[in-house]
Amino acid sequence: MSITCRLMHEHEFTSEFELFVMKTFFQYEPMNICLKTKIPDEIDLPWFKEVLHKAKYDNISLAFYDTKYHHSLPIAYAINHHDKVNDHDHSDSLYLSSSKTCVYKYEHISELITKLHENINLFEKFDSENLFHIYFLGVDPNYRQSKLASQLIDSSISVAKQKRFDMVYADVTGDYSLNAFLKHDFQIIKSIDYDSYENSNGEKVFQNIHIHKGCSIVIKDLRTK
Repeated sequence: MSITCRLMHEHEFTSEFELFVMKTFFQYEPMNICLKTKIPDEIDLPWFKEVLHKAKYDNISLAFYDTKYHHSLPIAYAINHHDKVNDHDHSDSLYLSSSKTCVYKYEHISELITKLHENINLFEKFDSENLFHIYFLGVDPNYRQSKLASQLIDSSISVAKQKRFDMVYADVTGDYSLNAFLKHDFQIIKSIDYDSYENSNGEKVFQNIHIHKGCSIVIKDLRTK
C-alpha cells in the first residue's frame, strides 16, 4: 500500500469531500448510530458546512492519500481547528450556535456536547491562547485495519508542535477513538456516560449505546515534557 499523509489544501474541501466525511464519520459515530441518523438528510448541514469552512481556512487539517489512485478524495482525515481565545468562531461557539437551527436528532447530540463543555473554559483552565482542536477523525472502511486514525493523531500533534500550539484537544464519542488518544498521552478532562445521561426533558436518549461508555474531552499539553 502506497499512502502519504499531508496537510489538506483549500481546493480539496469540495462537496464530494463533504459527502465522504458524512459517510465515513457520522455513519459510524455512536450517537448517530443510536439515533439512526439518515445520511445526509438528517445531518445539520449549516453547522457541518461551518465546521468544514473553518477547517479549510485554518489550514491545519490532515489527510492520508493513496498514491495509487488519482482521485482527490483521501482515505483518512483529521479535520482540525485553530481555536483562539478572543475569536467568536472557535469550536465551542459552533456547538452553541448550531442548536438554534439544527434538525431534531442533532439537538440531542448538540445538547450532550454542550453539557460536556459546560463550566469548562479550556483557555482559562490551561492558561492558553491557542488550542489545536481535532474535530473529526474519519477513515475509509476499506482501510480500517491500517491504524490510520492513530497516525493522524500523531501527525496532528507534530503539526501542533511545529506551529507552537499550547494544547491539543478533542471531543471523543467512542471507546476506540478514546483508547487511541490515551495511547498518545492525552488526559481525560471530563466525561459523560451514555447510560446515565439525561437530556433537558429527563430522557435517557443514549442509554442503548452499550459498546461505548460515553463522551469525553481529552487534552494534551504540549508545554510539558
